[in-house]
Amino acid sequence: MMQSFDTQLQVSLRALKDVVAPALASAEGHVVEQLHLAIATLEFTRQRLPYARPYHRLELQKIIDLSREVAALIGDTQATDQAALATASNAASELLDQPEAQVEEYLMSGRALRELISQAVRHSAETAHESALDQLIVERQRALFTLQRVWCAPLGLDHEAAALPAIDALLAEAG
Repeated sequence: MMQSFDTQLQVSLRALKDVVAPALASAEGHVVEQLHLAIATLEFTRQRLPYARPYHRLELQKIIDLSREVAALIGDTQATDQAALATASNAASELLDQPEAQVEEYLMSGRALRELISQAVRHSAETAHESALDQLIVERQRALFTLQRVWCAPLGLDHEAAALPAIDALLAEAG
């Protein structure tokens, strides 16, 4: 049995690149394309696996912060949304305090908070705070978007990836 996930992924990648890919050289295009997609996914996973926990914790913290700002902004004019955001953000904060929490739990908690934020935005239509809420969301989403661009940089889809900070630096800044 191999000792680490990184080693296991490296061995799998080498087998796919050095053995399977040449054997499929004459296969139909979509078969080769699927193999290359699988290789790219495994390579991305290999590169990001060591960062998964701190990255998803940081992302969830930013979503918690946003949900609390949204709750404060909408105030009592959307009391139901405010209460739902408070409950969910408190639960997410408690999750961050649990050393045994799994990455999937961070993801699910973040999704729930995003849905509640979206709901609060929908319910703010034609209110006095609609514009301020929209502005807050756009400002905070910039930071989240940059974080997500850094995370996905190894996929090679970002034409400005070289201008992004390294993931190590980004996570170190978050402390």
